[in-house]
Amino acid sequence: MNIVNDPNDQIFTRGRKHRHGSDSRVFLGILFVAIGGLLILENLDFLSYDLSHVLISWPMLLIVVGIFNLSRKSGSAGLILIAIGGYFLLPRIFDIPDHFFHNFWPAILVAVGLIFIFQWRKTPNFHFDGMMDKNDVLDETALFGGRNMSLVSEQFKGGKITSIFGGSKINLLYCKPVDGCVIDIATIFGGTKIIVPENWNVKTEVVSIFGGFEDKRGNSVISRVDQSKVVVVKGVAIFGGGEITSMP
Repeated sequence: MNIVNDPNDQIFTRGRKHRHGSDSRVFLGILFVAIGGLLILENLDFLSYDLSHVLISWPMLLIVVGIFNLSRKSGSAGLILIAIGGYFLLPRIFDIPDHFFHNFWPAILVAVGLIFIFQWRKTPNFHFDGMMDKNDVLDETALFGGRNMSLVSEQFKGGKITSIFGGSKINLLYCKPVDGCVIDIATIFGGTKIIVPENWNVKTEVVSIFGGFEDKRGNSVISRVDQSKVVVVKGVAIFGGGEITSMP
């Protein structure tokens, strides 16, 4: 049996070969060692209450998970988790008035807005001209409501889906993806449902924070995908979720 390695799964640096995910495993190993060591020190009464109250806490856990996401190049999710963890960790370190917590949700809205502004400036902008039909690119926003739509395109190039306190249902059954097709989603307190043909090879790279995003087509369908029809779905789902299905 011959095994063919995908060149994209490896990175060569100065003549040495590194695989994606090796840095993440090292980080996880260090994390487990640190957590175990802290728990041992606390059980042996080597940590003061003030120190253990900060280091062994759920806000610190959010910060660590955020740093882990940053190590995996998931910048938006990592920054949001670090911001939330840091916000609730400050009162454990400093004497802060109780009304400090009243600004939590406004601060979250500001943080999410800034992340959207700076992250989406990096995504490609499509300019419509005689060579491109507007149906070739998806650009949908559902805000405090629902949105259902269908696209028909022979050269679907991907696009953006934003669902905030709302939901989007996007039917792509009548589309054919081009090379490099990417769908960037952002779901906050909402949901996104993407309906695709059974033969699409969908690669999900969505980072979920208190939410989830999954391909629900089933193994029997996914095993029959057309490797020439690759679509990458990336983005972030915060207090929300989404799914990929082939059923309208």
